[in-house]
Formats: sequence, structure tokens, C-alpha cells
Amino acid sequence: MEFEAITLEEKQQALRDLENVREQLIACGQLPAASGSLSARVGDYKPDEFYFAITAQQDVREEAQPPSLGHFLFADSTGSPYHSTRLLPSDDIPLHAKLYRMSGCKAIIHAHTVFGSVMSNYYGDDGYVHAQGFELIKQLGIWEEAAEIRIPVLSNNSSLPAIQQLPQVVDTRIPVLLLRGGGMYVWGDTIQQAKLRLEAMEFISEVLYRSLLLPAK
Repeated sequence: MEFEAITLEEKQQALRDLENVREQLIACGQLPAASGSLSARVGDYKPDEFYFAITAQQDVREEAQPPSLGHFLFADSTGSPYHSTRLLPSDDIPLHAKLYRMSGCKAIIHAHTVFGSVMSNYYGDDGYVHAQGFELIKQLGIWEEAAEIRIPVLSNNSSLPAIQQLPQVVDTRIPVLLLRGGGMYVWGDTIQQAKLRLEAMEFISEVLYRSLLLPAK
């Protein structure tokens, strides 16, 4: 599908949904210091042909004001902005594009939650966070009794090597990953579903953290 064939109403709805969830995440402190990123796919999907809206920043070289998350732009499946614009896409736009290609999901949230960040550093050398027996794992679409999941923890630096790691370590049936010291990524069929999954994973991360503080039996 060509970008022009996607209805204006669908594009506008995606932007409204992103802005609403962005404001909610800011209100609960999960996008501190203008960090994180949100995106939502629009139109039909092929692994090598799709479009998505993503948070963007002003180019601080041209703007007197500090960068703001209150902007969005549309990008194609390569992670390149579709329109000519002075806005700068989120630095992790290649990671969003790769997750869309791998999973076919409709929306992605990258947020810097407190307990998710703690767990990503604590278990970074292990390469994953183990979680089992939590009711909220069902929020990920995993309904097995006493379900067990391994949440991958990917290395993180300015060159985003996590992109190369994704196919080897990410099981797209488990729609969450952690960047070591770099926040949590969750994805889903809607931006609202992704937000619920973020809440579920932050709760699980907090429970795991508090469990580490318990004395040995």
C-alpha cells in the first residue's frame, strides 16, 4: 500500500492515540527528561513495506527551544522519514522498524521505567530476566498455567547493536525486551495494549526486585 492510499482519518487517529498515551506516560514519570519513544503503524502491512508514526524532536541546531516529545513524524519500513521535515526522528527508530518487520505488531512503546531499568542492569550479564507464575503474564497474550518467560536483556550503546541481536534473542511471542540501562520495549496490536503490557511488565519487575530483598527462607 502506498502511503497516500492510507486514509487521513487513520493517520490522524494514530497521532491522537500516540499523544494520549504519551501524556499518560509522562504523568506517571515513565518518560523522564523527554526520553523514550512511541510509534504506531498505519495502513496495510508487508514485512518489507509498511509505514508508522513515531515520536520526533525538533532539530536543536535550528530551534531556540529545547527538544520536545510533542511532535510526531511518519516513517517507512527502513526507518526513514516519509516527508521532508526539520523534525528529527527518535534515535531508536531503526529498532522500531526492525521490531515491526519481525513481529508485524501495530504499536511499540519504549519507556524508562524504574524497576525495568533496575532489572536490566541487575540481570544484564545473564542476558535475560526470568519470570514465572505471575498472573499478569497473561497480559502478554500468554495463557499457559504458571507460564514461564525469559525477557531478553540486550546490550546498549550509541550505535544500538541491539538491532543486530534481535533475531537471535527475541521471541516475538513474548512482546517485551529490555535494553541494559536503556529502558523497556513493549509492543502490541494497539498503542493502548502496548501500554497495558508496559504496566504489567513494570509490576512484574517491581515484584522481582522486592523479592530479591527478602531474607532467605
